[in-house]
Amino acid sequence: MLEQNALEMTPPANAPEDAAKATTAASSPAEAPAEQDIGVLYVEFRMLLLSVACRKFRIPECEAENLIQEVFLSYLQAGTRIENIRSWLVAAMCNASRHYWRAQGRTESLPEDYGERCDPSSNGIADRVAQEMTLRQALTYLQQRCRETLYLHYFEGRSAGDVARELETTNRYAEKLIHNCLKRVREIYFSITAVKR
Repeated sequence: MLEQNALEMTPPANAPEDAAKATTAASSPAEAPAEQDIGVLYVEFRMLLLSVACRKFRIPECEAENLIQEVFLSYLQAGTRIENIRSWLVAAMCNASRHYWRAQGRTESLPEDYGERCDPSSNGIADRVAQEMTLRQALTYLQQRCRETLYLHYFEGRSAGDVARELETTNRYAEKLIHNCLKRVREIYFSITAVKR
């Protein structure tokens, strides 16, 4: 309808042709955001949009700043003519704020004292490291055959039969060897960790 009105209206004979071109260009939807400088709009509406996000939607200020940037980016990408820029920006900010909280609902926030907490799996890590070091030291005091037997049985998870085949001996002897080597390494471990008075 606007186009029909524009076609029906003919400029007076004494008006320059540039004025007619300017009227047609202003009604062009593709150039609507370019009518006003985006920097001027940002300065004019930033505090309003910040207030909407922070006061109405309780969004942290740093996050609200990011949302304002997204809203102005959407404004620049809008392909239609926006009659009331202020209303459009406020509505876009409300939508962006709602979307922010929907996205936050899918994630769990960290506790306030996050910096003071430690990883639960790290509890007693010093004790575990000390225990492993002591066990390694205890294993160095064993004979080579005992070390090999314990390694095969406890670290590789082999059965007594597998250990017997690996060491080329009987199952009964392999079982006895595992038992005796374990007993010996326990004695060494406890003698290393014993508190001397």
